[in-house]
Amino acid sequence: MTQLHEHYFGDLEAFDEAELNRDFFKDTFVTPNSMSTASLKNRKKFIIVGRKGVGKTAVQMRLADQAIDDGYFATHFRFFYDMRGDDYSILSKTQSGISLVSATNNRNLFLHYDFRDVWQRVFFNKIAEHLIEKGVNNKFTKFVVPNNSPIKNIFEGITKTLTVNLTATTGSLAAEVGFDFSKLTDKKEVSLKDFNSISRQLFRRECSEYQMYFFIDELVFSRLEAREDEITIRAAMVRDIIRTAWELNSFCAKEDLAFHFICSIRPEIRNLINDLDGEAGKLIDGKDVELTWFSSGSNDDTLIMDVLKKKIEFSSHTKCDFETFFTKKINFGNRAINISDFLKTNTWGRPRDIVRLLIAIQKKSPNKERIDQEAVKAGLDEYSRMSTKEIIDELGVGYGANILSGIKRSISKRFYEDENSFWDALSQNIRNVDRGKLMAELFELGFIGGRAKGTKNYYWAHRGETYLKSHHQIVIHQALWNEFSIRGS
Repeated sequence: MTQLHEHYFGDLEAFDEAELNRDFFKDTFVTPNSMSTASLKNRKKFIIVGRKGVGKTAVQMRLADQAIDDGYFATHFRFFYDMRGDDYSILSKTQSGISLVSATNNRNLFLHYDFRDVWQRVFFNKIAEHLIEKGVNNKFTKFVVPNNSPIKNIFEGITKTLTVNLTATTGSLAAEVGFDFSKLTDKKEVSLKDFNSISRQLFRRECSEYQMYFFIDELVFSRLEAREDEITIRAAMVRDIIRTAWELNSFCAKEDLAFHFICSIRPEIRNLINDLDGEAGKLIDGKDVELTWFSSGSNDDTLIMDVLKKKIEFSSHTKCDFETFFTKKINFGNRAINISDFLKTNTWGRPRDIVRLLIAIQKKSPNKERIDQEAVKAGLDEYSRMSTKEIIDELGVGYGANILSGIKRSISKRFYEDENSFWDALSQNIRNVDRGKLMAELFELGFIGGRAKGTKNYYWAHRGETYLKSHHQIVIHQALWNEFSIRGS
């Protein structure tokens, strides 16, 4: 029999899994019950909203596979990974009309930023590069990528005055669509807005025979990794990426072009943008699909069990028998629980939780030939550490780096009598935060849940509850107990 270290249980990043282990990704993909990928079109929905680890990237990668099978092209822009550290400063310099000193606060600064022209040019570049890669060469690709090779930097050629140089080739193509050359400067620079207008006309004329899904992912940032003014810039960039996708979808739908721009975003990012710009919500509401694994009030765990079974069955060269490979029950003290109940209490019902658990078990028991009770327990410390880190990363969107140390110093038991007693513990080590906002976020992220006193009725955001009731007991999620050393408290 093979040992655990010889198995492949998947990657925490679905993009890597789909790119590097395509067959495994296809064999183990489970469609969530909350959405229909068929609704993701330029005329319908174009935003996938879901928590970190819930499967947004996996859905995009699976949809890309299906699109390619149907004769589409598919390409990806990953904001977090495609942006280099110095890109933020380069891009912020394009907003030359804004004075950081004159802006009275970050909200005012946010409302003055407008990166739509920059992102439209970036997206046209990505489209043209992918078409060239697939053997398509036309007037659109020649205008957008005149040297027929990928740009070294996604903002290459854009000046801080938002202009682009025209060459002899691009100039003649601009003339074909009636560009007014009296607008050119002595340096033969065209404004980025005009450059995009020419690109759109050539795109409409030259690309009507092609079909593409353009996926925009990893629209994330965190206060844990940037200053407050940088967060404002990044939030404005994400807002304008969504605005650009909306505008391009509308353009393609109107012109009957089969190009679809699909974004994914986490709810805490959406909420922060909405806080800074009330009008931004209109871009998302009605154009989004929510990615969850449980419907409100449902105890159905079938889909998550399916994920676990498939990750096990396809983890080695010979198909594993889940029933003999994975323990059926786990004993904690004098209480034995089956694996289905274990997943209900020790995960947030997300595919990434399953992969994280399996990786943690594999790491701590590499030489075992099956996952027994001992192996599961041995992996819980690592699983708890990784899970806590992810929640803190999500909290980092709205809070600074001191939030983790403050929470770690505060949490000393698994249950608190009510919200007041829990807040009394937190407030000893966490200062100057809005109580209602932090409590809501801790609940929404699954750090805490509620329990009706005197009952076994639990309430969790990932199970469909929308808010925490103040009179309920506060429960620390069981997957975090080991990291906070409270499992036996």
